[in-house]
Amino acid sequence: MNAWNDLYCLGYGATYSMALEGALKLKEITYAHCEGMLSTEFKHGPLSAVSKNFPILFVAGPEDVPLIVSGINEVTCRGGRAIAIGEADQRLNANATDVITIPSSNPAYASLLSVIPLQLLSYHMSVARGFDPDFPRNLSKTLTVD
Repeated sequence: MNAWNDLYCLGYGATYSMALEGALKLKEITYAHCEGMLSTEFKHGPLSAVSKNFPILFVAGPEDVPLIVSGINEVTCRGGRAIAIGEADQRLNANATDVITIPSSNPAYASLLSVIPLQLLSYHMSVARGFDPDFPRNLSKTLTVD
C-alpha cells in the first residue's frame, strides 16, 4: 500500500465512524490522500478510481458483512485490492484480497476494535515513507479559536 498516494477507507453502520477516523489518521501521518466514506456510497462515483491493485480498506462490523462483501466484490471484479478489517468471518475470507481479523467481542465494542489495525497501518506506512508519526507536519495539539 505504500506505493499508493490515494486510498479509500469504507465502513457502514457502526464502523462508518471508524472508517472516517482511519482515513483521517492515514492523511495526518502518511500524507497520503485518504477518503473515508460509507461503503454503499462508494459505487456512486469513487468506484471509477479503482484500477489494478488499487487498495481499498473495508471496515466490517459483524452485522454489516453482507453489505461490505457487496462492496468488496465491486472492487475486486475491477482488479482492485480489497482489504477487509473485521471479526473472523468466512464471507470476508472468501471475497477480500486480504483480511485483518480483530477479536470477537460485544457488538458495542466491535467497531472500536477495528480502529486499532487502522492506527497500526497508519503508523507503519508513515515510518516506511520516512516520516515521524509522532510529529506530523502542519498539525498542532492546541485549539485556536478565531
